[in-house]
Amino acid sequence: MRIIVAGVISLSPYAPGFAWNFLQLAVGLQKLGHDVYYVEDVEPAWCVDAAGRPCPLEASVNRSMFQSTMEYFGFGERACQIYDRGKASFGLPLATLENIARDTDLVLNVAGHLKTESILERARRRAYLDQDPVYTQLWSAAYGKDLNFASHEVFLTLGLNIGTPSSPIPDCGLVWHQMLPAVVPEYWEVAVNPGSVAFTTVASWTGFGDVCYRGEQYQSKREEFVRFAPLPRLVRQPLELALRRHRDDDDAVALLRANRWQITDATAISDLASYRRYIARSRAELGVAKNAYVKGRSGWFSDRSAHYLVSGKPVLAQATGFEQHVPTGHGLLAFSTLEEAATGIEAINRDYAAHCRAARALADEYLDYRRALPALLEACGG
Repeated sequence: MRIIVAGVISLSPYAPGFAWNFLQLAVGLQKLGHDVYYVEDVEPAWCVDAAGRPCPLEASVNRSMFQSTMEYFGFGERACQIYDRGKASFGLPLATLENIARDTDLVLNVAGHLKTESILERARRRAYLDQDPVYTQLWSAAYGKDLNFASHEVFLTLGLNIGTPSSPIPDCGLVWHQMLPAVVPEYWEVAVNPGSVAFTTVASWTGFGDVCYRGEQYQSKREEFVRFAPLPRLVRQPLELALRRHRDDDDAVALLRANRWQITDATAISDLASYRRYIARSRAELGVAKNAYVKGRSGWFSDRSAHYLVSGKPVLAQATGFEQHVPTGHGLLAFSTLEEAATGIEAINRDYAAHCRAARALADEYLDYRRALPALLEACGG
């Protein structure tokens, strides 16, 4: 099949975790023998220079970040960055990409970000990849936001309960196909190091605003971190949180510091290699989810957790309903309360090497591109 993967990776500050997620999807499909291209739509307002000042695409960090990412994953000659719906482009010329699109079997459109009609309309089939279950559905159903669903025939989601009776979130009249994030194991070296100290995670503090549905508020990750703020006082384990988009004078950040959370600046994890090194030096992941994912019983499964697991790092993840679909207890543990989180940390430390082996085995069984992507393509009719 000829496939175009479309997703935004060049927003400043660069988020290497997103790039790892989207590009492993593209690389995995390529390794399965498909003819794969990568495309990014860029809005003029996104383009900034190294100092954060607005600038044209050709002088922007957006262009340089896109170029370095494509080269890292071997897509330097198979990628196009489209500026302002085609007024300019970088990489493949837009006319060349349009010709490629005429023979494209499938566009995998992450969050529907690709909106350039001359590409979308030429492909035989278009799939919307929902990365933010609950928000996506409520923006559409409760707020009437146009997410360009009409341009797509297939709908995929990381919310393993979305569109099922297990979640109260509306399906927007669409059939949602559930998916797990795909990983390419060759990128991730497993090195069990009992000397690794901190349970870590990487998180964006602010992002989407709260949404309301039928009188219920579905909130951000901040709310859940406040709920679990006392956790370091219940365990002897260092807990480290690498934060993006936060203010040090935020009351909730101050609360975490007061409870002995180690807060670092995630902008120091500035590229693909440093992201991988950060995970490699971690003992395990302690994953706290957005309140919306938890309250909506979405079944959301984190692509970041997938990166820890494939690296042989155990994951202790807040329950969202994913535990109905993926085995937990060895390598991957779920928690809902402070006490369960503390118990999970103790369980991982009690038999650390075994949990490391189980983490990689789970990734091999459920997340390896050779397992995850054929099912995705089948859902897309491929």
